[in-house]
Amino acid sequence: MKYLTSLFLMFFVITGFSQEETWVKTEAEITEITQSRGKRIRERAVVKFELEDGTEQFGSAELFRIPFIGSMYDIGDNITINYNANNPAIVETVLGKFISSYGMYILILLGIIFSIKPLLKLRKGKSKT
Repeated sequence: MKYLTSLFLMFFVITGFSQEETWVKTEAEITEITQSRGKRIRERAVVKFELEDGTEQFGSAELFRIPFIGSMYDIGDNITINYNANNPAIVETVLGKFISSYGMYILILLGIIFSIKPLLKLRKGKSKT
C-alpha cells in the first residue's frame, strides 16, 4: 500500500504540473544588446518580432556568447527565435531552446563516455593478474 501511494503521488505530480507549451518559430530583429557581469558575462538582446496575428511584440532573449570573443550579433541583425504562443513575452533563441531541452541529456551522455574509459582500464588491469 505504501508503494502504491508513492506511485500515485508521483503520477499526480508529473501530470498535474506539466503544461503543454506551444512554441512558434519566427524571425526577430535585435533592437538592443545589454551585458551583465557576474561569475560570467551574459548578453541579452531586446528583440522585435511579429506574432501570428501580425501585431508587433518585443521580448528579451539571452544570446549565445563565446568566451573571450563575445556575441556574434549586433544591433539590427535578424535572428531566429521561438516564442511561447500563450505568453509571447517569453522568448528563446533556437540554440538556447536546444540547450535547455537537451542539455541535460548531452551532459549525461558525455559523463557516460568519459566514465567508460577508466572502467575499461580497471577491467583490463584485473584480467591480466
